[in-house]
Amino acid sequence: MSKHSFISSARTISLCTLLSRILGLSRDILCASVFGTGLVWDAFAVAFRIPNLFRRLFGEGALTAAFIPTFTEYLEKKGEEEAWRLVSVVATALALLLTLVVLAVETSLFVALRSASLEVKWEKTLELSAIMFPYSLFICLTALVSAILNCLRHFFMPAFSPVILNLCWIGSVFLAVHSLGKAPEEAIYVVAIAVLVAGLLQLGSQWLIVHNNGGRVRLLVELSHPGLREIVTNMGPVVFGLAVVQINVLVDSLIAVGFASPPGGPASFEFLGRTVDFPLKSGAASVLYYGDRLMEFPLGMIGVAMATAVFPTLSTQSVRGDWGGFSETLKKALSMVLFVGIPAAVGLAILGGPMAELFFQRRAFTLESAQRTAWVISFYSVGLWAFCAMHVLVRAFHSMKDTRTPARVGASMVGLNLMSNLALIWYLQEGGLALSTSMCAILQVAILLYVLNGKLGLKGMGQVVGSCGKTLVATGVMALICLGTLHIAPQTDGTFGAKAVRLFLPVSSGLIGFLGTAYLLGSEELGQLYYTFRGRGLGARD
Repeated sequence: MSKHSFISSARTISLCTLLSRILGLSRDILCASVFGTGLVWDAFAVAFRIPNLFRRLFGEGALTAAFIPTFTEYLEKKGEEEAWRLVSVVATALALLLTLVVLAVETSLFVALRSASLEVKWEKTLELSAIMFPYSLFICLTALVSAILNCLRHFFMPAFSPVILNLCWIGSVFLAVHSLGKAPEEAIYVVAIAVLVAGLLQLGSQWLIVHNNGGRVRLLVELSHPGLREIVTNMGPVVFGLAVVQINVLVDSLIAVGFASPPGGPASFEFLGRTVDFPLKSGAASVLYYGDRLMEFPLGMIGVAMATAVFPTLSTQSVRGDWGGFSETLKKALSMVLFVGIPAAVGLAILGGPMAELFFQRRAFTLESAQRTAWVISFYSVGLWAFCAMHVLVRAFHSMKDTRTPARVGASMVGLNLMSNLALIWYLQEGGLALSTSMCAILQVAILLYVLNGKLGLKGMGQVVGSCGKTLVATGVMALICLGTLHIAPQTDGTFGAKAVRLFLPVSSGLIGFLGTAYLLGSEELGQLYYTFRGRGLGARD
């Protein structure tokens, strides 16, 4: 193990992510009270997903997956001068490409808004998209700079960057609603502009760190550069695979809007000469957004943090052909994400209702909205552990420069996800969209692990199963304690204090039960967490 343990790096990322998630939760609490789950927030939730689609395709998804192994190889074998030349070429090409994309999309949106007769919900969605889409340019360049810093083992600023977005977002809501006194229908545009400003600040803050750490980056158009060609070649399958995943997410949102009965409008529609009731109600996209946000809280701290920290280590071991070390690193990373992800998933399923009521239920966010959000959370939680594990497994393939396998596996989920979406919404409403996403994630993890084991003959996977068994036993104890405590906890009278007691009493007692049981079972992951958060990390022990 290197002295600078990847689990210690994951600690840094997790702590920054915790701060970001707390601010993000504060942001969502504020927005829920102002905008509720109506048409305005439905439109914003869909419009915000569009630049996020490009961020994950060309930014921290495909580009990072293809860039980190190549940049690591250049640093290891060709020296710093050639490595920074590669960075200059890639940054220039990415900036030019995304500028062209932004101009094309903005032109298309302008024409659509001026020439088409649109329903109010679609008109507002396109207007907000036109404001926020340039964010994709800034955040993709930010993702490239983050990847550079991660390769240099500088994890703090990339992990801290989302805090900037949350602060700008929160500030814009206060400015629009409390200072300018705008109605929600107008205030939402101020929030959209703040997202754009945040993208500029995120890029500038990280670029400054690279410059101060000796980064030699300049404008350099060299499309024939072999490193750029290698990155583009490796990006192709990743873009395809991520496009599948992100298009599925976008389709979920579009289904949530398109199959929802409009407020004050008809409750049914005509299809093939038959009258069919809408399976969803207005606000479906909003509750999906809020349910996903609560699910992202543990996902960011567990799956994304571990995958981000372990990726450079796996890439270095892959370049050196150290497959024994590769297996050991992957084993520890998977064991850790399952140790935290499984109880987090069960806790979300049990306490989704009290969480939605405490964090969101006020003013425009009604009790019905909280209940619908809890319903979505219960189905997202089914796949939370798989979402965490998938991030690590995909990085394992990418570190070996195998970008095709995750892409093919993701592509195979397209039909399944779409069919299950359209089938389940008639029985589970918006919960069906969340359950479909979870089922696809579980299946993807199973396939990726099977293929990876076939490629490398991974050692130590039996230990992962053993540690997972201990985690399941400890989680079972936690679940019983949470259910029992929730049963005896006082019913909420609508006050903040009562809601807080109803959530944090089961959380604290369940956590004590989980940690105590894990300790009695001799869980290795518990010991790793203890040493890591004392600041020693695994490197200090090995």
